[in-house]
Amino acid sequence: MVEDEPMSAEEAELRAAIEAVLQSPSRKKLVIAGPGTGKTTLFKQMLELASGEPDQRIVLTFINNLKDDLEKELEGQAQVFTLHSYCLGLLHRNPALRGSLSPDFRCCPGLASLIADDWELINSSEAPQFVGEMRSLAEENHLHFYLARGHYYDAVDFDDSVYRAFDGLSSGRAAPDIYVLVLIDEYQDFNALEAGVIGVLGERNPILIVGDDDQALYSQLRDASWDHIRLLSKNDEFEVFELPFCMRCPKVVVEAVADIIVEARKLHRLEGRIDKPYKYFPPAKGADSAKYPKIANVETSVQRKNVNYMGRYIAQAIAEIPQDEVEAAARGGYPAALVIVAKPYRDQIIGYLESAGYSVSTRRESGSAIDREMGLSILKEKPDSNLGWRIVLDADRPPFLRDVIVRTAEGTERLVDAVPGEYRDTVLAQVDAYEPPPLDEGGEEPPAPDEKPPVRVTSFEGAKGLSAQHVFIAGLHDGELPHDPAGIKDLEICKFVVGLTRTRKKCTLIHTRRFGDSWKSPSSFISWIDDTRLDFIKIDKTYWTKQPGEAGNS
Repeated sequence: MVEDEPMSAEEAELRAAIEAVLQSPSRKKLVIAGPGTGKTTLFKQMLELASGEPDQRIVLTFINNLKDDLEKELEGQAQVFTLHSYCLGLLHRNPALRGSLSPDFRCCPGLASLIADDWELINSSEAPQFVGEMRSLAEENHLHFYLARGHYYDAVDFDDSVYRAFDGLSSGRAAPDIYVLVLIDEYQDFNALEAGVIGVLGERNPILIVGDDDQALYSQLRDASWDHIRLLSKNDEFEVFELPFCMRCPKVVVEAVADIIVEARKLHRLEGRIDKPYKYFPPAKGADSAKYPKIANVETSVQRKNVNYMGRYIAQAIAEIPQDEVEAAARGGYPAALVIVAKPYRDQIIGYLESAGYSVSTRRESGSAIDREMGLSILKEKPDSNLGWRIVLDADRPPFLRDVIVRTAEGTERLVDAVPGEYRDTVLAQVDAYEPPPLDEGGEEPPAPDEKPPVRVTSFEGAKGLSAQHVFIAGLHDGELPHDPAGIKDLEICKFVVGLTRTRKKCTLIHTRRFGDSWKSPSSFISWIDDTRLDFIKIDKTYWTKQPGEAGNS
C-alpha cells in the first residue's frame, strides 16, 4: 500500500486557510481573495457542506460571464444569478415589490434613456441622473418621476429592478427570501444600491462574501466602490478570512504584482487598501514558472495600420503557443490567447489577427439596444403597449413627439390614443407586416485541432472574470495608462493588476515608440516591475528579417 505523499508547506497553509472558513460557525463571513486564489473551489466546498437542497442555496455575482462560469463549475449545487437577474425574479414573484407593475412587466435595457427623454420633453429641462441617484441611494432624488413612468410603460431597466427590490425589502413591505447559504462573488464591483440588497439578504441568512479591493474597476462605469468591501473588513459582525495563494499565475506575475503594490504605496496610492497575502503556489505553478520565468516587455519602433508591428508580433506569438497549451485551454473553457487593449490600437490589432486567419472574439457585456424593430416586436404581441409605442416614437422622432409625451404625463392616457390617427394607422400596418427574425440557433462547431486557436480581445474591464494561457496587454503608454504619470489614480493601478493576473502561462506587455506621427513613452507601470522580471524585446524592421519563415511585409 502506497502512502500518501506528504503535503508541502504551501499545501498545508492553503488547506488550513480553507478549513478555517469551512469550520467557522460565523453566520457572516468575508473572504479576501486575490485573483486566481481559488474562490470557486471554496464555493464548491461550502456548498458540499451546506444542508438543504440546491434551490435553498444561492450564489450572486456581478456579470453574466462570471455567472455562466460559476454555473458550470458548481454543477447544480446552487442557484446562480447575477444580482440584476435575481432582483428581476423577486419582482416577478412578489406583488409587494412589484407595486403597480403588472405580473407580465418587461425588462427593457435602455428604458432609463427613454424616461430621461420623457423628463426633458415634459419639463423642458435637462433630465436628472436617475441611474446615479439609484446606484448611490441618494436621499434627495427625482425617482418618483422615474418610477411612475416605469409603471406607465410596465417595464424596468437593470438598475431600477434592483432599486425596486431594495426599496421593498429595506422598508419591510416584503421579507427577504430564506436560504441555508448565500454566497456573494466580486463584492468590490457592487455599488451602494447593490451592496444594500446584499446587506438585507445577510440580515436573515448565513452569508459568505468574497472580494478583493485590488480588482475594483467599475467606479467610473457603474458607481461601484471598493469602500464597501473595505468597510466590511472592519465590521465586527463579519469574520474575515484570506485565501493566500495564487494558483493561476506563474511566479514572475505574482512577484510583479508585489512590485506594483510596493511602488504604489511609496507614492501614497492605494490608501485604505486591505493588506493581504498574495503568494506564488509552487505545487500548481512550478512547471509553468520554470518554463515562463519572465514577462515579455515588447517595444515596437512604430505602430500604424500599414506597419502593424503590434498585431504582427501578437500573431507570431500566438502561432508559437504549444499545442498542449491550446488543447488545455479548450478543455478548460478559457482562451489560449487574450489581448487586453484599448483604442486606438485595438482595431489595428484585430484587423491584423483576422487577416492572418485568426478567429477573434470581442464579445462584451451589454444590454440590448433599443431600436425601432424592438418596438414593432412588442406591438406585434400587444398593439396598445405604451412601451412599444414609445420605442417607435423614439426612433421616428415625429414633430408631434413632445405634445404626445406631455399628454401622457399624468399616466392616464395611452400612447396609442395620443398619437395622430394617420401615424397610428401607418405604424399598425407596419406591425401587421412585421416578421420577427428567426432565433439564432447558436451551437458553433469547435475548431479542428489543426486550426489556429481562437483569440479573445477585450478591455481591462471586459477582462474581469477571464483568464488565458497567454495574455498580451497592448498600448501601455504614459498619457493612456496612466493618463497622467504625475497623478496616477488608484483605479489605473487596479486595471494594470487585473490585466497581469489574467495570465496562466505567459504575460506580454507591449508599447510603441511612435503611433502614426505621435511619439510615445512606455507606461510608468512597466518601470514599477523589477527589471530582472522583464525580457526586453525590440521590434523594428530588422527584427522580422531574423525570424524564420517571416515574409518581409514590414
